[in-house]
Amino acid sequence: MHTPQHALAVSQARQHLLKFGSIPSSGLDDRVARSWSRSLAAGLLPDGRLQTTEHSSEVELRQTLLRNHELLAHSRPVMEYLFEQVRHGQNVVVLADKRGTLMHTLGDAVFLDKAQRVALSCGASWHEAQRGTNAIGTALAEANCVEIHGSEHFL
Repeated sequence: MHTPQHALAVSQARQHLLKFGSIPSSGLDDRVARSWSRSLAAGLLPDGRLQTTEHSSEVELRQTLLRNHELLAHSRPVMEYLFEQVRHGQNVVVLADKRGTLMHTLGDAVFLDKAQRVALSCGASWHEAQRGTNAIGTALAEANCVEIHGSEHFL
């Protein structure tokens, strides 16, 4: 549950991370704490920004889509159904492969434009080692569903 108390605890954990360069022993969901540790181990800096965004070339993306043809075929109707449920908000539904490469996106046209500016487009990589703590990369690393809110993101 993301309450004001939770937001304060995450904010204090982030301040600790920025000040001491280590993960505090409390204040974070265990999955977020593990992800922050993996992000640090990957050489990412919590106050840094991405210098470049890893993005598949057209050929690489085409190969990824071919390798995942069956997953895409089964996922598209589910994604369309899910998008219909959230259509009236600024939302995007994404499908990534097991390496965190985005393969399919659906969303509100205005939000998709904003999403593309943060590389939520087909071919972009959202692997934790490149992007730090984020819902896509962290779910893959944890092999479980996860929600990442606001300041829980590493970068």
